[in-house]
Amino acid sequence: MTSRGRNQGELESAVLEVLWSARDSDGPQLTSQEISERLTPTGMLAITTVLTVLSRLVDKGLVSRSQGAGRSLLFEAAQSRAQHDAALLLRIVEDNPNPLLAFSHFTSGLTPEQLAALKQSLNRD
Repeated sequence: MTSRGRNQGELESAVLEVLWSARDSDGPQLTSQEISERLTPTGMLAITTVLTVLSRLVDKGLVSRSQGAGRSLLFEAAQSRAQHDAALLLRIVEDNPNPLLAFSHFTSGLTPEQLAALKQSLNRD
């Protein structure tokens, strides 16, 4: 992967982290300026870069955009962090020709506490 591609992925992840943190504390919606300030308080990242990343996340369905006061736009994560992570795991399993093997490798990396929590979750259904 190119450095640019890696940086774009890192910025997308960082923006999602800001939006998930806001959802947990301040309320779900932030302006692009608020997101930019939380990403780089020193202003090292151009607002146009933040807007480009937000636009790509909207196109991917990971972020929703709505009209704010005046000309401002409000952004929020389309899913919670847990919902997003679950969707990623489901996509991995769906795309795997041998899901049982994938599950086996996955569970072998879990701590005993995580494995117990997984078993408890599976037994609830």
